[in-house]
Amino acid sequence: MQAKIIKLRSGNSGRLRPGHPWVHGRQILAVDESARPGDIVTVVTSEFKPVGRGYYNPRSDIAVRLLAFGDETIDESFIRDRIARAVKKREALLSKTNAYRAVYSEADGLPGLIADVYGDTVVFQVLTLGMERFKEAAVAGLRDAVSPVYIYERSESAFRKVEGLKDEARWWGGKGKGEVEIFEGKARFLVDIEKGHKTGFYLDQRRSRTALEGIAKGKKVLDLFCYTGGFSAHAALSGATAVTGVDIKQEWLDLARKNAALNGLAARAGFVKADVFDFLRNSYNSGERFDIIVVDPPSFAKAKGQIAGATKGYKELNYVAMKSLNDGGTLCTFSCSHHVPNELFSDVIKRAARDAKKEITVLKRCHQDIDHPIVRAIPETEYLKGYFLRVRSI
Repeated sequence: MQAKIIKLRSGNSGRLRPGHPWVHGRQILAVDESARPGDIVTVVTSEFKPVGRGYYNPRSDIAVRLLAFGDETIDESFIRDRIARAVKKREALLSKTNAYRAVYSEADGLPGLIADVYGDTVVFQVLTLGMERFKEAAVAGLRDAVSPVYIYERSESAFRKVEGLKDEARWWGGKGKGEVEIFEGKARFLVDIEKGHKTGFYLDQRRSRTALEGIAKGKKVLDLFCYTGGFSAHAALSGATAVTGVDIKQEWLDLARKNAALNGLAARAGFVKADVFDFLRNSYNSGERFDIIVVDPPSFAKAKGQIAGATKGYKELNYVAMKSLNDGGTLCTFSCSHHVPNELFSDVIKRAARDAKKEITVLKRCHQDIDHPIVRAIPETEYLKGYFLRVRSI
């Protein structure tokens, strides 16, 4: 199984980025005639020097995803060992939360596998054909490393269609609870395992949510794209006098209200169903102002061709948000669009401030938390960027 050879082109056309696990179809010169989609292959240079081993799928532009840069045998034991190693790296978080990303795909050397822990439940996603072949080994590895009571699969993604896979969602073993309670610092949340977005909760924003604790006391807070109220709950728990969360989906807001009640915050945290752009414009035009505004939208650019539209959306949001702040207020603004790098996002923020006639001071740079590790050789692992900004009139 390990001997099927894929040979790269010579020169720059076949050169891989050092330490990066992706081999694109255009970089390949020859494929072993016995190699089938999903098979483990050995990648070699045009001079037959070994590059590494991974799984092959010609349906995808990323034809090979490397799991090892040496001659390791890729089998069930390899997958289980990698999972154990990934989970061990997260031990430092266990004093702060019982919800964390246990496996983060390429960043943990397991491309195509994502696994999140929510209390006694693991929710995992398999996104590629090669990892689909190892799914049972992945489940066994998660059982060994995490010892969950329940395991739920949420393999639902456009990536699976590209890979030639159908979406799949099911419990492995006994059926768990639809909603699981977790804690994050002093906040508690209910996570909808079966119906929530992606795996249920935006774990990558943990660090930024808890950072509100130092600035929210006595403030009026607006939480845009609030989802199930993560930022809202932390702001209210930290002494905000009033918090308004806004999002477009009723089921998310219903859970946000449950989360507010769970933390004893129902009197200070309210939620509004609305298009965020419309709400923000109407709020500004009515003269309402806030001390802190959180702008945490979903990805505006899921492909390179959407970058122009994404930057326009980010600029409009941040422009109106800055004008909706009381003088000296704080804007907490984020982008999770990988195709919008920090340099571009920062430039958009600067242009929004210029047009709004505001002076901005960076109080804090924001990144995904440590259970979403950033591997410098794999820039795609760094997708979340953000700022806490002091906003003053010029």
